[in-house]
Amino acid sequence: MADAMKKPTPVNLFPDLALGRHLTAEYYDCDAAILADTNRMRDIFTEAALVSGASVLESSFHAFYPQGVSGIVVISESHFAVHAWPEHDYAAVDIFTCGDRIDFQLAMDFLRRELKSAPAVVSHAMSRGRVGADGTLVHETGSRAIPEGVTSWHQRYQCADAWGMQATICIHDCPPELFSCDTMNTLTEGLAERLNSGPEGICRCIAFHDPVKGDGLRMGRMLRDGTITGCAIINRRNFYCDIATSCFFDPREMAEYLMETLRGSYYRLQVALRQ
Repeated sequence: MADAMKKPTPVNLFPDLALGRHLTAEYYDCDAAILADTNRMRDIFTEAALVSGASVLESSFHAFYPQGVSGIVVISESHFAVHAWPEHDYAAVDIFTCGDRIDFQLAMDFLRRELKSAPAVVSHAMSRGRVGADGTLVHETGSRAIPEGVTSWHQRYQCADAWGMQATICIHDCPPELFSCDTMNTLTEGLAERLNSGPEGICRCIAFHDPVKGDGLRMGRMLRDGTITGCAIINRRNFYCDIATSCFFDPREMAEYLMETLRGSYYRLQVALRQ
């Protein structure tokens, strides 16, 4: 009975004696507003390093246009690094340390709480500079092979033999005074130009009132090769746009145009290929 009540032994990600330990982790379903906030990300990753037992030396974080954050916290043991994609609610994390006094689990749990993510996925846990029984370094056998893959939406579109695309774009924290039918008309014309698909007819825009969700605008416009529909929620300061076409387009280009025009603070993006 006593044995049955014992807690399971934690899995040792780094069983080998080595000069360094290297972990990469994937954080999905994070809070997009946190991922888009450069100062907040700096504070979170600095604190994660301290919580793990590391000695923090300095940090450098950079915001990308129109959104995204990359940063590194330099520790005396090596580094904590991150690149965040707010539009995908995703952060890629890289932790490297020398020695064995850093607690990776404490750092990962802290990051999951602060990023408000789903449980993290450890994609790689590697011992770097493995030491053999005789105290000398073990020479690893490497591979020069580069995995095959696709690197752009255009390549994905071609590989899928798709007949069309759909993108759902959410622009957050827009100035509410920009939510007008004139702005909606400008947006659809700008999107049509970038989609290289001439608009058919006028932009249909109507105001609505919802006692629960508040006031807003709904709009729609037919294109030669598809449709643009959207909804602006005034009290939430958000604009939601769906673009569907029977040809390829760059979804990031459309999202960045909407971000610039509506002066949002960050965006989220979902893309589907129609086969």
